[in-house]
Amino acid sequence: MTPRPIRRARAAAAVTLGAVATLAAPDTSVAAPGEGAVHAFGEAPHHGQPGENAAAGAVALASARNGDGYWVAAADGGVFTYNAPFHGSAAGRPLNRPIVDMAATPTGNGYWLVASDGGIFTYGDARFAGSTGGQHLNRAIVAMAPTRTGHGYWLVGEDGGVFTFGDAAFHGSLGGQHLQAPIVSAAATPTGRGYWLAAADGGVFAFGDAGFHGSLGGQRLQAPIVATAATSTGRGYWLAAADGGVFTFGDAAFAGSLGGNPPPAPVVDLAIARGRNGYWLATGRRRHDLGVFTATCYALRGTTASGRPAGPEGIAVDPRVIPLGTRVVVEGQGERIASDTGGDIRGYRIDVWKPSTAECNAFGRRELRVWRVG
Repeated sequence: MTPRPIRRARAAAAVTLGAVATLAAPDTSVAAPGEGAVHAFGEAPHHGQPGENAAAGAVALASARNGDGYWVAAADGGVFTYNAPFHGSAAGRPLNRPIVDMAATPTGNGYWLVASDGGIFTYGDARFAGSTGGQHLNRAIVAMAPTRTGHGYWLVGEDGGVFTFGDAAFHGSLGGQHLQAPIVSAAATPTGRGYWLAAADGGVFAFGDAGFHGSLGGQRLQAPIVATAATSTGRGYWLAAADGGVFTFGDAAFAGSLGGNPPPAPVVDLAIARGRNGYWLATGRRRHDLGVFTATCYALRGTTASGRPAGPEGIAVDPRVIPLGTRVVVEGQGERIASDTGGDIRGYRIDVWKPSTAECNAFGRRELRVWRVG
């Protein structure tokens, strides 16, 4: 099915640009340095945030049924609850891929976590209806949206591919089409007979009974779009950018933003306070799966290709695959910065810095997964 319409923005009056708009209500959060902060706007109450306890970084946010509380999920599967019931988490459990999204059940008595390979983890009354875990995917899963019954869900890939499970019906996808920017988020209509996909450049794609109310496609953004949410009527939606800008379309009401005052860590998700005129923004560090790299080791000293001194915080990369300056997480090695290059570092190859030749010999040659942090 061909999405309708694609990347056509309506009149400027239909859009509230969070980056330049005056705050309609103050940000009531107590911002924590680093990752894991939650910012509340409008009538959305603020109850707390994981802060530095979220060691793997907050990646997703979901609101409780009464609109008074919320859950925050971390990349390692940890779940933090704020005036919302705790039903379990995947913290401490070996994961094949990091968690990238979460969704609450219609009753509010459970939630799903989804990993970038489409693996599904269920808690409370959340039902398992299937997954793409173990299947070959063209691109990583980035979002999930449950049906209104809670008996099924859609999984959405970075390339706009849509996978249906349970009573989720297929209304179309972008799989196989050329996109100007990757898909980053998805939201279902209240009827469950349609959905929207949102891209990093603000493009909005509508399927089924999802109405098109505007987009940012073709406009210059200060930061990429990272999240979307639909209004309870289905006649509007919000887009949130990594710098905290909030953009409203249709009957979505603007209640405030972080535009013009970017948080220390990027915004990763937006959740609506159900039954209230307000929403929350969560900051953290999403991990984007770059794939498996052949990793070797070097112990040279001096100045790297980026001008940084060689040291334990850096790795050597092929800048055509991982641009210099990119912050990444290397499996088993922690967070690093792509700071150097090498004559033998071509394609999916990296060199991990160690302080001695002996340690490099012990490291040897390994196949390690690498995630981009952002």
